[in-house]
Amino acid sequence: MTDRTPPAMLTGITLAAAGLLFVFDPAVTAWFPSCPLNTLTGWLCPFCGSLRAAHALLRGNIGAALHFNPMTTVGMLGSVAAFSYDTVRPGRTALVRLVSLFTSPPGLALAAMFGILRNIVE
Repeated sequence: MTDRTPPAMLTGITLAAAGLLFVFDPAVTAWFPSCPLNTLTGWLCPFCGSLRAAHALLRGNIGAALHFNPMTTVGMLGSVAAFSYDTVRPGRTALVRLVSLFTSPPGLALAAMFGILRNIVE
């Protein structure tokens, strides 16, 4: 892939991954990866449960998705909304701004706090 991967290619990869997650349940399918942090320490990282949350979202079960990983669920729903907005209003960069927000120092700090809190609460 180049620095400027065509949007059609990214869309195709995303749709293929979504198709796999729709068909196969990560909770019972052995070939989905497990979290290395959880395997080594027993702690939940900020992304533990993300595949199960994506599977639940694709099946329309928002409650289960929030149970598996609320941060990922909100991020995915926001990404879909931003992508839809960018599609309807060409030239907009809502998705780019959303990704920048999540990868900024405050976004990373929020993810770290979520990871710590979910281990304290559970």
